[in-house]
Amino acid sequence: MEQQEQRTSVRLVVVDPDLGAQCDRVEEQLLAPLAAAVDGAGGHALLTDGLPAFRRVREVLAEAVARGPRVWTPNGRWEHEGLRIVDLPTEQTDLLYALLRELSGMLVAPPDLPDPAGVVATVRATVLTPEKTGVGLVGALARILSLVDLAPDADTATLFAVLEAADGEDVRLTYAQDEAWQRLAHRVTMLLTESAPLHRFLY
Repeated sequence: MEQQEQRTSVRLVVVDPDLGAQCDRVEEQLLAPLAAAVDGAGGHALLTDGLPAFRRVREVLAEAVARGPRVWTPNGRWEHEGLRIVDLPTEQTDLLYALLRELSGMLVAPPDLPDPAGVVATVRATVLTPEKTGVGLVGALARILSLVDLAPDADTATLFAVLEAADGEDVRLTYAQDEAWQRLAHRVTMLLTESAPLHRFLY
């Protein structure tokens, strides 16, 4: 059991179409081109390993959505889609956080920074260009990590307890629990739309 806890981090995540769209954007416009740009560059495995790590996280999110349970409003008429308990693979998320720091550093690195292998110059010229909105793509990666690794609060604790107690069965929230959901939904919305995406610890 201790070994399992070292490999995963149990989180409450809202897996909705907006998060999916952000994930598509980051995978297709940032991580896949990044892996192609530095393919074969020695000593820069972090830049190529990000893509498979990200895809693994997406698989885990999809598995959690498929597993359920479904979560309903107090009147039983509307579903809060995508509210799930997820066992995040920490090896992959740690790697993505490290990649985020690396890419953020590349965005602000001075042009005369030593770059013997030319990898930083290649990435900045092909993936993180202003024309390709490199800042926005790195910010989108930060948003995704913030959303899947959301800092716990009273509302996430309330909803986590409800889903955990359901043991896979569908859930119908009480009005107090639904208020917790509304606050969580607002928090998630702010993370998806805030113009300063790297300031994740404000939430």
